[in-house]
Amino acid sequence: MLVIVYVIVLAIGAREYLVSRSGRTLEWIGGCQASAAACPTTSAQTSGSSDDSLFWTRHAKMTEVVAQLNPDDPDTYFLLGMQALSDGDVEESISRLEEALEVGVKHNNYLLQYYAQYELSRGADWRRVNLAVNRWRTNHPFSSDPLTIPLGAGPATPEDEDEMHEALGAIPWVAGSQLESFVVEDQPRWQMSLTFRPGKTVDVRQAIEAVTLVSLAPNDRERFRVQCSTLVDCTMVPR
Repeated sequence: MLVIVYVIVLAIGAREYLVSRSGRTLEWIGGCQASAAACPTTSAQTSGSSDDSLFWTRHAKMTEVVAQLNPDDPDTYFLLGMQALSDGDVEESISRLEEALEVGVKHNNYLLQYYAQYELSRGADWRRVNLAVNRWRTNHPFSSDPLTIPLGAGPATPEDEDEMHEALGAIPWVAGSQLESFVVEDQPRWQMSLTFRPGKTVDVRQAIEAVTLVSLAPNDRERFRVQCSTLVDCTMVPR
């Protein structure tokens, strides 16, 4: 029996996702200086963070100079990608980040985390998502940055929310989960933010199964579970 997938990974585009993270356009990027190593993580953001669109506008020429001096350096690709994102060109931004990934960049936690989140949020094939997430977690196993799963709707009851957290907590690689709600263009949105246990292989389908469980009728949840072959194709199967 097919079930309605509770998560809609295509519901929030990359730029809209960034807005949702901070409530202000592109503030999630968080005041990166002209060095990849200087970019703070998402969790380091505060209400006093400088607006990144303004930062990148002020330092656009610096980025151009760095690109001329070190055109083939992966950190240069990263800076150009962040500049493009600040300019609103998500496609160019991702293209630049993928150039950095092609040369095997490993040291840049922010780049690897952002790309993994992008792959999930755009609804990429589950194998691409798992590859991106595990590349990030393998190279930065102790990063406290979360992965956020956009939800199609919020839980109907507090009991539903408790069951989602319980199901997520049973996944070996999930260290914690937090449900977040916000408004984008006057529309309510929900997302589940996940943190990780170090050294565990991630299969994002397990998280999709956990949050989709509450789409089943309450009386069916003890007898059935959700099994997902992809991030969108899920069925109800006996426990």
